Amino acid sequence: IKRQAEKLAFINPFMAHEPRARLGKKLAELLPGDINKVFFTLGGAEANEYAVKMARWVTGRHKIVSRYRSYHGATAGAIALTGDPRRWANDIGDSGVVHVLDPYHGPQREVDTATESLRYLEETIQLEGPSTIAGFILEPVTGTNGILIPPDGYLQGVRELCDRYGIMMICDEVMSGFGRTGEWFAVNHWKVVPDIITMAKGLTSSYVPLGAVGIRPKVADYFEKNVFYGGLTYNSHPLACAAALGTIQAYEEDDMIGNARRMGEVMKHHHQDLRRKHPSVGLTRSIGLFGILELVKDRKTMEPLAPFNGTSEPMKAVGKSLRDQGLYTFVRWHTIMTNPPLCINEEELAEGFAIIDRALDIADQAVA
Repeated sequence: IKRQAEKLAFINPFMAHEPRARLGKKLAELLPGDINKVFFTLGGAEANEYAVKMARWVTGRHKIVSRYRSYHGATAGAIALTGDPRRWANDIGDSGVVHVLDPYHGPQREVDTATESLRYLEETIQLEGPSTIAGFILEPVTGTNGILIPPDGYLQGVRELCDRYGIMMICDEVMSGFGRTGEWFAVNHWKVVPDIITMAKGLTSSYVPLGAVGIRPKVADYFEKNVFYGGLTYNSHPLACAAALGTIQAYEEDDMIGNARRMGEVMKHHHQDLRRKHPSVGLTRSIGLFGILELVKDRKTMEPLAPFNGTSEPMKAVGKSLRDQGLYTFVRWHTIMTNPPLCINEEELAEGFAIIDRALDIADQAVA
């Protein structure tokens, strides 16, 4: 960032500059399949809004399918895509967004199979009218709504349904991209190539705001003949592009993607140890360094330790204990998320999980 500021601190986004060109080329090498063109944004929410605009322009359709257990950003368009309770206070009614269920239904119910979930998705597509649906946006591995890892066959089935009905598959990799799951992008685990992919957070490690929308040739070709109505003053900012190039260089030189994969296996063992020791730990999930603990009152009924979109005194006490011991992590509803830095080592992981171990003693007191 410092070197770039000394060379070129700002340039009109309609002009070319070296960091943007180099970053676009580098992302084309890293992105799944034939995704080889990128539009830069200020962050993840804006990237998702542009992804939706592109899908609507290219298909000439207006509806977007999203999932209830999702978060796609806080701007007006992105929050309409969002399915979780953060949408409620911002709901504008007829936004053209249709929400569907995903395979997960909470700790008290079994996860749907890919076949069951895809059957429901296709029924929704048919009832809404395939010719009205421009895109289906989803987080390949859902983030703040539970680190929800899709059953094998689900993403492949979504890809097939989108192809069959002419719908753009949009993957929101704002949280899951850039090594978080042990792959550059989460979709790589299932060898699926979306039509449009969005990214932010890990793109610059959040040193400078930057997001991006990656598109396949069939999307890019549309804009060879049609105007792309987009762009803001700070898009493709030289300092942000330089930060992204430096971040990617660090990922590669320090093998952070591989480290996330290796430390992810270590983290699984910590999860298993906590579940064996603490009756309050009902479920655990993780992929790479993307993990979660679901706390319950009773393992037989799997009643969560806090209600959906709520909290409880035990969960408040657990969160306070973590903070008091010097560990900050996302505690939401009845869950504790375990998403450490990609550069973490075994000793640091052990230190963090020792703190969680002690905090869970509080949760155990609430178990029936």
